[in-house]
This record gives sequence, structure tokens and C-alpha cells, in this order.
Amino acid sequence: MILFQLHFEVADDKRAEFEKTYAEVFEPALRRQKGFQNVKLIRFYPPAQAAEIEATPTESNYQINFVFDSEANRRVWSKSADHDVAWPKLSGLTKKAQWRGYDILQSAP
Repeated sequence: MILFQLHFEVADDKRAEFEKTYAEVFEPALRRQKGFQNVKLIRFYPPAQAAEIEATPTESNYQINFVFDSEANRRVWSKSADHDVAWPKLSGLTKKAQWRGYDILQSAP
């Protein structure tokens, strides 16, 4: 199993459209893929709340975490027709997008 993280910097005036595009375009396209396990859209705390808990500063204000059964199947998704439609629609609403991949060593049942 692998975890893939996408980190986004989204302007305040694009947040609603970003969240809607995730729900209506990106997530459904991702869920159709072979080996897909789960996905979560995460919105970071606002700056004042993050400061209260002494969170590490970041440019990102959204994160998407998704899990595939293998990196091979994630790579198939990244070259799929669904990805070719969904990714530009989502990333086009951002100021910056970055990603990381991880091997999952343990997972709770």
C-alpha cells in the first residue's frame, strides 16, 4: 500500500471552487481507478488557529491524501484519461501544488 499526498496553496477567492471541483471532478475520477483504497481532502486550520497550537508554518492550506494498493496502480492513474481531465481542473485553481509519496508500513484495521 502507498500513500500519496498532494499539498496546495489556494487563494481565498478560489477556495469554494477548489472544494467543489475536488468533490465533483477529482474525487469521482480517483475512485474509479484500479487499486484505489481511500481519499481525504484536508483543509488546514486558519492562520490564527494554527498559531494558537504553535503549528509549523506552511504555504499550503489544503492537502489531499489518497491510498492505492501499489505505486504501479497509482502511476497508471497518473497517466489515465480521468487524470488528464481531473488534475488540470483542480491544479488550475491553485497558486502552487506539490506532492510526496510514501510506502505504508503499518495500517490499523
